[in-house]
Amino acid sequence: SILITTANCSVSEKSLGMDHSKTNQVHQACLGFIQNSETLIKHETQLQQQPYDVSSWLLYLDSVDDEISKEKPNSEDQVSNVAWKLRDMVGRRAVALLPRSYKLWKNHWEYLLKGLERGIFSEEEVLNCFERCLWTLSAYPRVWVEYLGFLKDHPGCTSVTSVRRVINLALQSLPVTQHAKIWPTILEWIHSPDSDQASSGDLPSWRIPLESRVRVIRRYCLFNPLYRNEFADFLVRHERWGEAAIQYQHLLNALSAGAEVQRDSYWQAFSELCTQHPVQVEDAGVAWEQILRAVLSEKHGSQMKSSSSKTSESTLLEGILWTQLADSWIRRGSFDIARSVYEEGLQTVRTVRDFSVLYDAYLQFEEGLLEAATSVLEDGDMEMGEDSPQESSDDWDILLEETANSKVADMELALARAEHLTSRRPLLLNSVVLRQNKHSVGDWLRRAELYLELDLAGQAIAALEEALTVTDANRCVNGKPSGIVLKLGEIYEKQEVEKAQELFDRICRKLDYKFQKADDLAECWAAWVEMSLRLEQWDEALALARQAVAPGSGPRRLNLTKSVRLWDLLLDLEESLGTVQTAKDAYNRVLEIKAATVQQVLNFASFLIERDYFEESYTAYEKGIELFAFPHPGAKLLWMSYLKSFTHRYKGSKVERTRDIFQRCLEECPAEESSEFFLMNGQFEESYGLVKRALSVYQAMCRKVTPEEKYLAYRLFIVKTRKYLGVTATRDIYQEAIDTLKDQEAARICMDFAKVETELQESERARAILAYGAQLADPRRLPEYWKAWNEFEITQGNEETFREMLRIKRSVEAAFSTVNYNASGLNEKVENLTDEQAMKLISEQEGVERQPETNKVAGFVPSSSKKRTATAANLDEVEAKVAQLRKVTGEGDAKEDEESENDEEIDIDDIDAEIEEAAASGAIPDAAPEGGTGLETKSIPQGVFGGLKSVETN
Repeated sequence: SILITTANCSVSEKSLGMDHSKTNQVHQACLGFIQNSETLIKHETQLQQQPYDVSSWLLYLDSVDDEISKEKPNSEDQVSNVAWKLRDMVGRRAVALLPRSYKLWKNHWEYLLKGLERGIFSEEEVLNCFERCLWTLSAYPRVWVEYLGFLKDHPGCTSVTSVRRVINLALQSLPVTQHAKIWPTILEWIHSPDSDQASSGDLPSWRIPLESRVRVIRRYCLFNPLYRNEFADFLVRHERWGEAAIQYQHLLNALSAGAEVQRDSYWQAFSELCTQHPVQVEDAGVAWEQILRAVLSEKHGSQMKSSSSKTSESTLLEGILWTQLADSWIRRGSFDIARSVYEEGLQTVRTVRDFSVLYDAYLQFEEGLLEAATSVLEDGDMEMGEDSPQESSDDWDILLEETANSKVADMELALARAEHLTSRRPLLLNSVVLRQNKHSVGDWLRRAELYLELDLAGQAIAALEEALTVTDANRCVNGKPSGIVLKLGEIYEKQEVEKAQELFDRICRKLDYKFQKADDLAECWAAWVEMSLRLEQWDEALALARQAVAPGSGPRRLNLTKSVRLWDLLLDLEESLGTVQTAKDAYNRVLEIKAATVQQVLNFASFLIERDYFEESYTAYEKGIELFAFPHPGAKLLWMSYLKSFTHRYKGSKVERTRDIFQRCLEECPAEESSEFFLMNGQFEESYGLVKRALSVYQAMCRKVTPEEKYLAYRLFIVKTRKYLGVTATRDIYQEAIDTLKDQEAARICMDFAKVETELQESERARAILAYGAQLADPRRLPEYWKAWNEFEITQGNEETFREMLRIKRSVEAAFSTVNYNASGLNEKVENLTDEQAMKLISEQEGVERQPETNKVAGFVPSSSKKRTATAANLDEVEAKVAQLRKVTGEGDAKEDEESENDEEIDIDDIDAEIEEAAASGAIPDAAPEGGTGLETKSIPQGVFGGLKSVETN
């Protein structure tokens, strides 16, 4: 009785959705089921004692679930499913006693959902369960989530309006902090496909009106503004263009300053939307053109601020924005407004990339209008051809003629506009470059040239006048600012000379343009003077040139009084248009203020010499030399011209004065540039002075010039000495040259010295000189030296001297082989050898025995690689040693035993072989036959005996 009473109190007939008779049957069946189960009776007894214990109810429900699992449900007969009905009845009793228990309600609706899947319960019963649950658990977001999820997954269980009401109740019941838990389920329901969009036609789906979807998503955007992007895409997909533009506008206004990438993407989408659907966007209340112009002005201002440092970080192209604005007017049919927008954009963009985008769009627009006009004209001609002329009246002919003429005029106008736009492209591009940097002189000049090519001289003048106004001399690039003035003056001179005069007067005298460098202002003065010369205004040109270099002709910071350009111009004009005295005054003035150049000094001197002012010209030279002293590169030119002019004028009449000038020059002149002055001095002394002084000059030259020029200097000194004092006077010079020059050059001097001695029949002295120079001549570097010695011995020597020459040659080769040479100075690569390797190599090549313990070649004369030795300080000692060596060599032929015991001598078999080869070739006399004296009768050269008379021997 307690069970039935409780069930009747908790469950009404209306909530069950069944009639009274069937309800009684279900109750009786449930009561019988409980009475047949001892477990359920125990739970009933427990609940009578503790009716408000949640755990007891949960245990009771679990026991009923166990009973249900034992039976198979039958959806056809509700009465047979007693256990399922009992489970529903017990759950309703539990939530009726404990209506605020979330566990019991969750257990109950999950059970109903499971029964709904099996077909035992209906959707209405599940809805009633959630409704009853929300009476007490409306503050639980999980209940709302489950409820909304059930509604989403079961289309048709209720109306769309009912679902929207549930959503409103959920948002009103829960606090805002918990709305994020239920909105995902709501959005899934909103974005669920319609019945016509479902993948399968058998599955039911919600048919949610578009307005309902829009309103719900708009409400969610208030909660999450970041969802406006998806909302805008949703509106675009459903062709709600105006409201989509409003959402993009809200997105752009809400972005922070650092979100440049998102801002560019939003702007691109927003601009494309407003461009493609301008009418709908305008009807929605979006002022598209005002917004776009505000963005362009802001972007232009940011580019102006960042032009000096770096470009804007935004990747949004200004040219694309202008193109989209023009496209919006094109879609409205306002072609004239679109054309004005294109022109405004071309006069505003600041980068070549934006210009290219905008210009291409503009040209495409004009070409499209031209094609449309052409096609209309062609269609009109076809229609006129199809009409019958017999049926047309006179009025109709007039109307057709007027229509055809208008079409032709429209086509010609479109063609002219396209051609005009194409011809203006270089000028438009030049204006873009100038907007990037208005201080680019080269671009301003290029703009003037473009106007002149189009025969628009007035436009060119206006452009250059604007350049003088906007450019700053401190920041000018790609040319000098004076180039603008010169180009403008050139154009004015061709148009109207008075305006050119006014221009130069403004620039040069009134200083309307502030130049940074004096050379720019000087160039303007020079252009003014040259223009006066072209106009044959000689006096005015000379006056302007004088005024240009006068004190106060320019600002204090630009000192034109020392301008080389202006002084060159003034001096040329003074020589051509002025008097001799004014020219002399101008030259003296430029020398006085130390603004002269070397060329000006030379011109001054030439000017005076041409007019026979010789002494004044020498005074000019003196001033120039004082102004440009050594080591100035122009000092050499001044001294050279001074000396040539003086010697040509006076020749031998003022010898002492000439000598003083040469002496001053040679004292101040550095060694690198003194050789020419020494030669001039020497020639002067030879022509007008004394031989002794000439030779002293050449001697001084040999001592002062650089080491690279000493060899030629000594050669010249020797030639001059031989010419004036004879051959014997050159011996001291040769000896000094040998002591002073480098090894190779000294060796060549030795060769020349030996030739001289040979000519004097001093063979012994020549041989001594060659022996002395042998230590300086590397056979690999100077083979001509040894060739000359070999020829000398063939002509002047005998077997003993030839043998001695070969011995010295091998000794020198051995000495030089141990020295590391620079391989680049040889014809072939020379390896760096140690002493032992060098001695071994020479012994193998020459066939000479080598003493391993001493690392020496037997018979070699010890030699040093040094240039000079203490024992050979002069040629007399060398000559004595060579004679003694030859004497010893002669005695060695008679004492072979003593020679074999000497470790320092070599086996002379190889040398004898070389001598025999030389004798066979006829170079030296053959050896004597057996039984003879061993010598052939031959006239001995007189040089062997010096001054003795030659004799004949058998």
